[in-house]
Amino acid sequence: MAKKNTTTQSGWEVKDRVYILSGNRTPVNFILRSRHSLNKPLQYFDGQITRSLRFASNQTSVFEDEQFGDVTLPAIIFKDGKLIVPREQVLLQQFLSLFHPDRGKVYEEFDPNAKAELEIASEEEKLDAQNLVREMDIEDLEAIARVALGSGVSNMSSKEMKRDMLIYARNNPKEVTDLAQDENIKLRNLAVRAVEMGVLFIKDDNRTVCWNNKTKDKIVTVPYGENVYSALAGFFKTDDGLDILQGITNKM
Repeated sequence: MAKKNTTTQSGWEVKDRVYILSGNRTPVNFILRSRHSLNKPLQYFDGQITRSLRFASNQTSVFEDEQFGDVTLPAIIFKDGKLIVPREQVLLQQFLSLFHPDRGKVYEEFDPNAKAELEIASEEEKLDAQNLVREMDIEDLEAIARVALGSGVSNMSSKEMKRDMLIYARNNPKEVTDLAQDENIKLRNLAVRAVEMGVLFIKDDNRTVCWNNKTKDKIVTVPYGENVYSALAGFFKTDDGLDILQGITNKM
């Protein structure tokens, strides 16, 4: 005697469903494995035991231990990377959507609403980053632009910099948002500007930072392997660095 059917799921939405192969693959025909065998296991762990799966179109369960009598085993074929399963084929839909271990690896269920939600979230993230750039003070924007766009920022007008950063924010919204929240960015930018304006001097070893005066008094030696400007930003937050920072600000 067969066991009680446990495949039917309460709350299952009855609708047509579309499944597509992962990675945008579109072979003419792709046959998905649909039954358990010793050589090619196809199983599902129900929280207590691991059970063998088998899709049979004349059964009411996808579990072999709940099937009985003769079984009809149709091939599950993706054509041109797509499989359309009408609402009437509930068992096949649940086999693919709930139990098959290859879901999310070999294939996935296409959900236009979920795709739209992801696209909306992506567009909103881009818009938020661009609004952040648009409303940012020019000095704060310059600090981010030096990291995002490189040293060429020094030769840009404020409008050129804002234009390029608006474009950059659309293409890299998360990076721009993260940079805007980085408290070291402003200090790093100040260090760069201090060198460009001749307040500070970096020796040829790219580690020793000095005052740009006649005696080239040393301020700090940056640890080997660290970016000199990032290290200076960190140094400015120390007790000794605060005095140096004030001196730099006064000279600029």
